Amino acid sequence: MHLDKVVARIEGGLGNQLFQYAAARSLADRLQCGLLLDLRGIAENGDRPYQLDLYGIRAEIADRRTLAALPAWRSSRAGRIQQSLSFVVPALVRSTVFWPQSFAYDERIEWLRHPVYMVGYWQTERYFAWNRQRLLQDLTLRSAASADSDWAEIIRNCNSVSLHVRRGDYVSNPNAAQNHGTCDLDFYQHSVASLLEQQPDLEVFVFSDEPEWAADHLRLPAPIHIVDANPPDRGHLDLELMRACRHHVLANSSFSWWGAWLCVQPGQTVYAPDRWFANPSVDTRDIIPPHWHRL
Repeated sequence: MHLDKVVARIEGGLGNQLFQYAAARSLADRLQCGLLLDLRGIAENGDRPYQLDLYGIRAEIADRRTLAALPAWRSSRAGRIQQSLSFVVPALVRSTVFWPQSFAYDERIEWLRHPVYMVGYWQTERYFAWNRQRLLQDLTLRSAASADSDWAEIIRNCNSVSLHVRRGDYVSNPNAAQNHGTCDLDFYQHSVASLLEQQPDLEVFVFSDEPEWAADHLRLPAPIHIVDANPPDRGHLDLELMRACRHHVLANSSFSWWGAWLCVQPGQTVYAPDRWFANPSVDTRDIIPPHWHRL
């Protein structure tokens, strides 16, 4: 099947959806074509809502006819062999599906000269850093809720640092706990202490899916604000507050990754955990941008 537009498989939470959009939109911009979004993964998984429609994105939802013509989205051994052949001998096999080989940047995306169906998570800015200005415009909320205006005002008027404590399924779900794990308290303490060496007037704004746990366990040498204005289904508003902060301490989470990447504050400093996955065999060398600090 020949595609005249890039099609992106969308699934996971908001952070993953943003990665999938940014990589696919940037490929479509390079190829000067449109972008379609395949939302079957959202429906099949059923645990996270589609949220890209909250933003001014440049994309359309793929219709049933387009989706019916696409090859199976799930990666398979045979599919990966066919895909590899399409790069080595394009005249022999023409694949419309592109999967990254790992979590690291897959440079084969630079060889693409025609639109493809993108299936993956694309968790590195190397797929889209060159397209930052257009993406910042795309990823602006269509409308903001006034309920967060008080928090936004406080954040804007101090030397704010966003600190993300991700627990939830990273603790309660055995598979997620085994794959991801959580950041320990030492990481947060060392990150804030390092920031304080250069920014002695810091105020810490804590974002967490378990705010009570964060309030009970975080002991930091700076004023702490637990931001609990938004329920889980309005996490996009927490993301807006995160990106308004001047500095960032991330969890091993794509959600706070985007809070830092979307920030346009001058002099921003970001601390990220060096261990992004509990499994050390996962190649995470490209997840953290080079100008951020790993701890």
